[in-house]
Amino acid sequence: MINILQTEFFRLKKSVLFWVMFGVCAALPLLSVLVNLLGLAFFEIEGMGVEYDVWELVKKSDITILTLSGLPSLSGDSLFALICTSIFLSKEFSGGTFRNMLLANRRRSDVYLSFLIVAVTIGATYLGATFVSTLLFNGIIFGFGTATAAKVVTACVVSLALGLISVLFLQTMMCMFMFGTRKLAVALACPLAICIVAPSILFSFVETFAQFGLITETDMSWIPIYNLHLLDLTQNDGALIGKILLYLVPLTALFGYLGWLFFKKADLK
Repeated sequence: MINILQTEFFRLKKSVLFWVMFGVCAALPLLSVLVNLLGLAFFEIEGMGVEYDVWELVKKSDITILTLSGLPSLSGDSLFALICTSIFLSKEFSGGTFRNMLLANRRRSDVYLSFLIVAVTIGATYLGATFVSTLLFNGIIFGFGTATAAKVVTACVVSLALGLISVLFLQTMMCMFMFGTRKLAVALACPLAICIVAPSILFSFVETFAQFGLITETDMSWIPIYNLHLLDLTQNDGALIGKILLYLVPLTALFGYLGWLFFKKADLK
């Protein structure tokens, strides 16, 4: 398995797509900060004649921590990792790499675990780039508001930990579709539909039901995937974090197991 990993990481290192996506993930937080700054500048212009200090309000806000709260969501760096990994793995199928490995008496379990590790590594690398960039640019420009050092550290740890679990969830799901169908379109489209289309539909239903008083905020926190958008690290809501993990962890294990079953039975020769 070590030899397989060495070969795949070498190919990944030479991949232009990987580095382009990495650069985008690192630059997006800076773009978000610039948009926020433009919004504040516009707010100052519109509010001329009114006595207030915008930057004083910013210093008292928790913009940085709120931004960190959005990192575990299945968007941004997770989607770039999904695109990069699905294209990278699909080339291995189309190029006959998997078949050649099996013909060279490589165990299927070693092959599957190796490529699963590569997929998770790509996702974790993109998450790390986004996390560091977010912490750097937002922390320097907006600060951490009135949050204590302990609260900032807790927010960073929880954001990064949940982000890694989200990466595992998304990448194992992509591998399940990839190893099950060996088709790029399916491996890319299905996870995107589950992570973008499904949450959008859920959000519409939830907001509608909430307006009519049919569900409460507590009920919303039990809705899988949707509850990721309720995460607010300015408040330590252990119950919400537990509910998020209650869905993500078992589903991640299920996707990983199903992916192995599909690959174990696949006819690649």
